[in-house]
Amino acid sequence: MIDELRKELAELSAKLERGKKLDAMLRSLQNEEQELAEREQSLKEELLKEQNDVANLKKTSITSMLYSLLNKKAEKLEQEQQEAFAAKLKYDAAVRQLEDCRARKAELRRERSALAGGSGQYEQTYAKLKEALGADPFYAERLGALERRRGEVAAQMKELNEAISAGNAAMAQIEAIEDCLNSAEGWGTWDLVGGGFISDMAKHSKLDEAQDGAEHLQVLLSRFRTELADVRVDAQLSAVNVDGFLRFADFFFDGLIADWSVLSRIHDSQASVEQVRRQVGDVLAKLSSLKSARALEKANLEKQIAELVTVA
Repeated sequence: MIDELRKELAELSAKLERGKKLDAMLRSLQNEEQELAEREQSLKEELLKEQNDVANLKKTSITSMLYSLLNKKAEKLEQEQQEAFAAKLKYDAAVRQLEDCRARKAELRRERSALAGGSGQYEQTYAKLKEALGADPFYAERLGALERRRGEVAAQMKELNEAISAGNAAMAQIEAIEDCLNSAEGWGTWDLVGGGFISDMAKHSKLDEAQDGAEHLQVLLSRFRTELADVRVDAQLSAVNVDGFLRFADFFFDGLIADWSVLSRIHDSQASVEQVRRQVGDVLAKLSSLKSARALEKANLEKQIAELVTVA
């Protein structure tokens, strides 16, 4: 019976720890949802403005006639179309990010609801354990504290694994985008020396893949950021700036405002991907270090518990 109560105490402790983690994640998602909703509205207004600029330039107006007289209408129209295209990409990415944020929020709320009442269950189980051990209250308190901490550490290790998994998913997507951009850069270089239609089409095909990948990466980065919401695990993670994860797509798609055929613009997007790669890699390294530390603590706790039970 005592072994069963100890096991139950550790499991309940892990659930309490998970509840704290969920509370932190939900707070983070609440803030993120508000920010994304505001950004979606802002990008929608920007998109409508850019689309109106294109429409106004196409129709006969004083402005369009002036550009025609200056022989710059085609150039100005191309610029406006590129700006409208970039605005559409950023808006679509924000919409997808907001939808994913709300879906995750609903899922975590369901999980949190299932954990309600855990604190009371823990106290009841702890009281039963003390009653079962009876004669030595100090022993009961010591064993209960060790079991509780073991449950907390086990939960933290599970959370670290989940965060590392989310970070690895983002890193894999980063590498896929880098491959597309590197390939586009190669085709672009060939295009400059006379590659012709084939190289131009291959370049734009790879850039289309990079664009789709960037939109998906934005969602993955948001999920990774949510997994890092609970900084109680270790203070060193609070020094890592992950707020920029929410704005990756903006930086990436800003390169589309200018002609993609210009290699320097491909380089700009490569730089934004490289920056987020360094950020994700830095966080993953810290998470790996924390996981090793928690594994050592868990082993030490289990040793102390075994020694305590053996002596008793």
